Amino acid sequence: MNLHRAESRFSLRQDNGLSPLHKMEPRAKLIAIIGFICLVTGLSSFSLLIIGAAFLGILITLSGLSWRWLAGRLAWVVPTAACLILLLPVVTPGELWMQVTLGPWAVILTRQGVQRAFLLILRLIIALLAVILLVGTTPFSEIMLALKSLRVPPVLVQLIELAVRYLFVIGDELNRMYIARRARCFKAGRSLAATYTFYTLGQLIGTLFLRSWQRSERIYLAMLARGFTGSYRVPGHSTRPAGRDLAWSLGILGTALGLRLLELGGLTWIISYR
Repeated sequence: MNLHRAESRFSLRQDNGLSPLHKMEPRAKLIAIIGFICLVTGLSSFSLLIIGAAFLGILITLSGLSWRWLAGRLAWVVPTAACLILLLPVVTPGELWMQVTLGPWAVILTRQGVQRAFLLILRLIIALLAVILLVGTTPFSEIMLALKSLRVPPVLVQLIELAVRYLFVIGDELNRMYIARRARCFKAGRSLAATYTFYTLGQLIGTLFLRSWQRSERIYLAMLARGFTGSYRVPGHSTRPAGRDLAWSLGILGTALGLRLLELGGLTWIISYR
């Protein structure tokens, strides 16, 4: 399976690349997005984090990405968000916010834990929005090429490339095993007492691991047979970022830096100076 097919299947990119963000030079865009994530996800203020998310919302609107498509990608946050909401209010010490009685047990939820959970969820959403903006407006191959041009260790880039490429191959293998299991009239139990279900799922996971390992061995030997020596040459970017690319990049980074300075007391510094 080639990268283009994998990219299309995973719906990583929408092919309506007419916006300025679609045309932005990949290296400038990559640096801007990663810088934005590093600066904004370190904020502790809810209001500034919401401003950062709104700024990303404006960029996504300008890029022409579908909000329905975006909602599907944001759904990936739901399991992590649910774990944070369920765990952090219980394990974080602090002021009592609510007490929930579950039979003989009383579970205490703290105000600090709830705030921390929502803060982490907001940071997670901002990081995911930024990544979606990047992959939604840039072909995956261009992102990998930009990483190589920016001197990211080749081993790391190869790991990302191969992981994305063969993630779908393993998914197809899992789907075939699922169909074979249904053809043998397997029906999952509806309770934790259905040990045969766990036994079958354990077998499935173990078989998938062995098949993936054997496939990786075959692929590696095939690469060696074709002259692979641990690295491969790829064409680099022959052109430098244009002025508009640098302007967009500085605009994104400037917004993130401004939010960071505001949290550190930038507004107080300006008022004191006047």
